[in-house]
Amino acid sequence: MRLKTFTADTMNDAMALVKEHFGEDAIIVSTQTGEGGSGVRITAAIDQVEDEYGFEEDVYEDELYHDPIEIITDALLTNGVPPQLSDDLIATAEEMALEDPVLALAGAVDRYFSFSPMPLGTAEKPILLVGMPGAGKTVTIAKLATKIVMQKQPVRVITTDTVRAGGFAQLEAFTKILKLNLISAGTPEELRAAVKGAEGRGHVLIDCPGGNPFDDQDIARQARLIKAVDADVVLVMAGGTDPMEAAEIAAIYRELGARRLLLTRIDMTRRFGSYLSAAAVADLMLTDVGVGPSVADGLRPMNPVTLARLLLPHSVVQDFDDEQPEARGAYG
Repeated sequence: MRLKTFTADTMNDAMALVKEHFGEDAIIVSTQTGEGGSGVRITAAIDQVEDEYGFEEDVYEDELYHDPIEIITDALLTNGVPPQLSDDLIATAEEMALEDPVLALAGAVDRYFSFSPMPLGTAEKPILLVGMPGAGKTVTIAKLATKIVMQKQPVRVITTDTVRAGGFAQLEAFTKILKLNLISAGTPEELRAAVKGAEGRGHVLIDCPGGNPFDDQDIARQARLIKAVDADVVLVMAGGTDPMEAAEIAAIYRELGARRLLLTRIDMTRRFGSYLSAAAVADLMLTDVGVGPSVADGLRPMNPVTLARLLLPHSVVQDFDDEQPEARGAYG
């Protein structure tokens, strides 16, 4: 599918441009008021047709992808960013008045979101990971522990996942490789005692069991564990979640104390609307991201430029930036 945004003084003029470029088969995706409240902006789409020599999209990008705001608008639409958030980011990017869409989008997300790396330089508070089952918390704990050990700093790993079959064994397999003793704490009281016993002995990483944020009893159990200790609470979310669902989940965990959002599986994610939606609605700081399922893949820091590269088409990023993105984004 090909996407393009058309701007004109009136709706009739804008529709005429749509028909001129895309013909009668065009699909109107969205309509917006133009910059400064005047005029009309229409985003239209048409099914992509493949011929024997390749895709028309290559020609389309070369000939029509010249306006950085059009590029950003199409990218946000493709990524499934909610309309209001998308409008805010586009308006901010327009204020930048930059020809480079990577820098314009980076500036917009930098103004709209907060970025905060995982606090591994200090051991002031335990790091406690929360989230839904299968989000990647256990592997993320292993990645964090590996990074700390490689930096030759002490670390204690605590798991409260004593119910799920194999939950303890999975994390224990990682900690044994690192020559760490895995501490089990199944209740708030046990967790409090385990953290107190680890005070002054380096970093403390806590793996909470996955829970259902829409189940009152389940969320109450998670809340008791979180409130048992004074920790940096990080919400771990897998890429590819529905944006509305992600926002609702993030808001619930924000109430429980989460302040950072860590995204996993970005190597298997092509649309990042849920990531932006969750952070915006719950006012969460964007922190490191997990690229692959292996502990060796580690975690990588997220910043405005990195996020802009993930959101924009590869061809655009390559045209405006010599650095190649390490992870594939929405247009992979």
